[in-house]
Amino acid sequence: MLVYMSSENSNTPLDGNNPDERPNMVVETPMDQERARAKTHFEMMLQAGLNKPELSGSVISAFMTAEVYFLSREEVTEENKNAQPMLLTNPQGAAMVALFTGLDRIPGTYIDMAPYGVKVQGATIVRALEGTGFVVNPGDELSFEVPADGVAILKEELLKQKRSE
Repeated sequence: MLVYMSSENSNTPLDGNNPDERPNMVVETPMDQERARAKTHFEMMLQAGLNKPELSGSVISAFMTAEVYFLSREEVTEENKNAQPMLLTNPQGAAMVALFTGLDRIPGTYIDMAPYGVKVQGATIVRALEGTGFVVNPGDELSFEVPADGVAILKEELLKQKRSE
C-alpha cells in the first residue's frame, strides 16, 4: 500500500475533487517493506540471483524444489484434478504460466480472473509444461521468467537425473 502525502501546508481538507490536489511525494509504508522482503528460501535465492547473474543455476535449483502457486479458474478437487493454470503473455507474445512464491505476491486483479490458488512443487510445473514457459511473481520485484525452450531444457535435465538414479 502506498500512502501519498503532500509537502504543502494547507488547512483546507483534500477531498480529491480538485484536479490540482496531486500528491508530490510517495512514502513507502511498513506493509510495502514487509511485502518486498524475501520470506522463503526460494525468494532469498531469487533475490540473490537478481543481483548476481552467476547464481542463476542456484535460483533454478531452488525453484525446482520450492513450493509455488498457480491460479486456476476452477477449483482443483478430488473429482476435478485437471486445473487450467492462468496464462499471461510476455512482451514477445509468448504464453507464460503465472506462478507465485506466496499468496501475498498475487495481485488482486489476477485473483479476480482466476480465484483458486494451487500449490505445487516447481519441478512438477516443469514436468507438466509442453511448449509453454513460466513467469514467477509477474510484476513483482522478485520476478523471473523461463521461456518455453528453457522449460524443455529443464525437463530434459529432470529426465537425465531420473535415469541416473
